[in-house]
Amino acid sequence: MASTGYESTDLLALFNRYSGRLASGDSISDPDKYDRMAKAQDRVIGQLSAIMPQVLYPATIPTLSTADGGMTFTFGTDGNGYAIAPMGKAGIYDNPASIPSSPWVEGVQYLDEGVRIRIPNNGTYTGTLYWRGITAPGALSTTNQPVLFPPASRELIVIDAVRQFAKEPGGDPGTLNAMTDEWNRAWPQWCLVWRTQFRNGGALGTGFTGFQLALSGQGGL
Repeated sequence: MASTGYESTDLLALFNRYSGRLASGDSISDPDKYDRMAKAQDRVIGQLSAIMPQVLYPATIPTLSTADGGMTFTFGTDGNGYAIAPMGKAGIYDNPASIPSSPWVEGVQYLDEGVRIRIPNNGTYTGTLYWRGITAPGALSTTNQPVLFPPASRELIVIDAVRQFAKEPGGDPGTLNAMTDEWNRAWPQWCLVWRTQFRNGGALGTGFTGFQLALSGQGGL
């Protein structure tokens, strides 16, 4: 498969270029660099999930599981075996046909307990429950590709990783300033790309520019 220019190995090369590191013979190993970028991807996704979770919704509709007869339901486990806690504006549904207009009502039909939901009043539910939301991806590596789309938006992962790297003891203040400036340029622009449905103000009217709406977080489902 041809490289898009923004696969994991491309991001490693971009990390080296932005940070001024060596591509080979560096005192910081490639796995350490990937670890920094994996954490950066988690940070970017955390920010994205707060304002535009729909960008990362999966193509399939996962179901919840119960191990106590329908009193509580869980979202599964991630690649590390940790319990999944949905990120962003997650919804619980009793039928895929109800997505997205008729989610269960928190505090009425279920109680949110982070990595699980509970049926109120010590009740049970015997049907199948579905959920729509996002989870943190597996750690970025040579084989585990970044998850942001369009691919060019993955520059945000490298920018954040290099910015955090420059904050470490012995880091370069010039690189920190440069990456902070680059983040302040790239993040709002990609927010605007992801929220093109608001380019003319949408339901909020014309009192806001598309740029302002992109940063507002309004309208996510």
